[in-house]
Amino acid sequence: MKYRKRLALKYFKPVNSDEICELLLDSDDSLEESFGHFALQKKSGALFLNRFGPDEIMALMEKVGLVEHLHARGFRNLQLEIMRDEVQNHHLKVYDGTIDPENLLINLRLSRSRFVPDQCFFNETKNKPVLDMVMIEWLSAEDPRAGFTPGRPQLPGQSRPGLGSLRHLIEIMYITGRILMVDGFMDVPEHFHGAVMYSQKFKFFDPVQEAVLQAILRDLKEYSLHDLSWGMLTKSIVDSSTGRPEIYIPSEQVFPISRHLNKYYNSKLYRNSFMQAYGNKKYTLDYEAMLERKNKLLRNKRIEDL
Repeated sequence: MKYRKRLALKYFKPVNSDEICELLLDSDDSLEESFGHFALQKKSGALFLNRFGPDEIMALMEKVGLVEHLHARGFRNLQLEIMRDEVQNHHLKVYDGTIDPENLLINLRLSRSRFVPDQCFFNETKNKPVLDMVMIEWLSAEDPRAGFTPGRPQLPGQSRPGLGSLRHLIEIMYITGRILMVDGFMDVPEHFHGAVMYSQKFKFFDPVQEAVLQAILRDLKEYSLHDLSWGMLTKSIVDSSTGRPEIYIPSEQVFPISRHLNKYYNSKLYRNSFMQAYGNKKYTLDYEAMLERKNKLLRNKRIEDL
């Protein structure tokens, strides 16, 4: 992991137990809507998210089709490893065969915390909610047997080709989130291509940043994810309305689960802010400049280190 995601949070503030009572007393929201059933969490080092054992996780993987997907790729001897570290991060690792780093397929690290979003996203008269969120501290799903090809080129920061399993993992997140009664899952994608891949279910908490992402996908749909990722990294994606390159700044992208959080994304305030920014954006990709800057960049750095 190249940076600590909690240090990259722009719009969410983690809150401790002393702040919770004060925030809840000032809030118009019900206890259940504010932070779900976080207080019911039990401590256990053997259960993923203090709730799910290996058999339950494997059953979920089968339910969403992940086991079948991995079997189809030649991984037929799946082994699970579940642990919790000293800072209370929950680790789930899926291996093929023996539990060895060389056989690692999926590496998921989550933490569960309460967060308060910035007041700027709410009407002045509405108090900020306290949200019970699952933070994606790390997620990798890689094929240890595969190599990169012209049809599947290496993305910035990528060490091995992906497994094509993100949609299955997101479905597992949804099911576990409903069982745990959390408000949602949150990630801070380090790279633009990560935000694009997550965007099938995740949305930026900032409606303007969500509009930028969707406008780029609208205007540059003829380009591959590989091109878009390098275009953003080399500052070759240009906002025609300003003439300046678009800069990707990692921030909170959320998969809303609770009614409370979905209400925020469906609110008039969020939708109006999104539509206004989306309508005003127009993007182009200077492809030749992207290739030139990419080649220059790779003279001094490896792709996996970007």
